Amino acid sequence: MSKTQHGYMIIADITGYTAFLSGSELEHAEDSLRSLIGLLIEQTQVPLLISRLEGDAVISYADKRSILQGQTLVEMMESTYVAFKRAIELMVLNTTCTCNACRNISNLDLKFFVHYGTYMLQQLPAYTELIGTDVNTVHRLTKNSIKEKIGCEAYVAYSEAAVEALQIQELAKTMAAHTEEYDHIGAVNMFVQDMAAVWERRKEGSRILVTSEDALITCEFEYPLAPMLMWDYVTKPEFKAMLSGSDTAVIDNMDNGRISLDSAYICAHGKSITPQTVVDWQPFEQFTIHSPIPMGMYVYWTTYLEPTKTGTKVTSLSSELQGSSSLVRKLMMVFMRQVVIKTTMEGFEKLGVQIEKDIQEGAVYQPDAAAVEFDVGALRAAMAENMAA
Repeated sequence: MSKTQHGYMIIADITGYTAFLSGSELEHAEDSLRSLIGLLIEQTQVPLLISRLEGDAVISYADKRSILQGQTLVEMMESTYVAFKRAIELMVLNTTCTCNACRNISNLDLKFFVHYGTYMLQQLPAYTELIGTDVNTVHRLTKNSIKEKIGCEAYVAYSEAAVEALQIQELAKTMAAHTEEYDHIGAVNMFVQDMAAVWERRKEGSRILVTSEDALITCEFEYPLAPMLMWDYVTKPEFKAMLSGSDTAVIDNMDNGRISLDSAYICAHGKSITPQTVVDWQPFEQFTIHSPIPMGMYVYWTTYLEPTKTGTKVTSLSSELQGSSSLVRKLMMVFMRQVVIKTTMEGFEKLGVQIEKDIQEGAVYQPDAAAVEFDVGALRAAMAENMAA
């Protein structure tokens, strides 16, 4: 058994699982549930690590040092939920079967429970068991009156301890406050985020992307961190300043404490202030900013994150210049190709040095390969046992 660790414990729990199985043709129901649980497993990526499966739930955890900004964990939950809902939609659209199981797929939903505290790890043959009082607490959170009192079936319930550790108090003000009383634990305060609202916001969002075919400038660099960890390094303002060659950068127009569409990085170069506005935001994959340039011009920059065998490739693409006369644009294009590429690559290299320093000093934590490469075969066997139980 390992020493006591501090971090986050998460349960992703499929809603309507029991009713779906009991009211459906078992073979088709099991196929659908295996597919959805498999999706939850795929969505649980570093810095989250899977502990085990428990019936219709995937239990995971993350060391506190691997979450650099609270918004990132919030967006992990949101991205997983959106992927789950899209999978449900595709199942409904792609089936012509009229059995109860296939007709009832749309009744399935997803909820999450997030708690912060201490735990110990016990390595068992098929999975890693989490042990401790706080582990018991996150499991108790699944028994609640949230649906009856708040009215939502799909949600993320953050314990007050998780909100404080993630430093998302401002965002929590937009959530529904809820308290449960548990034997031997007492009152547990929670903040409940309605995921149905997240789905409505995300399912039909417009996209602004710079593609490699249309790019004026392409810069790329590979880093030794997984995409979800790298996301923090390319979006936190202090690192954004490093990448853009700015002296400083701060965030303006945040949405309840988080970066989102229309937020702006205010980058300072000496006395020059440049607002770089977020116009597309796809966590852990890419984001696009609108960046003004002197003489009334502007460009879009899209930053892509792509997982590699050893970490993440970060690619930054600039659009063609927009605005002003064709002659001025041609002159500025020369400047951008000569100066901006150099500045951007220098920023990428500085960020690489910073990341190596942070890894050495323990400021950022990435689980080793042995912890990430769990026994998929054993996990699948456990899934089959859960379905049969």
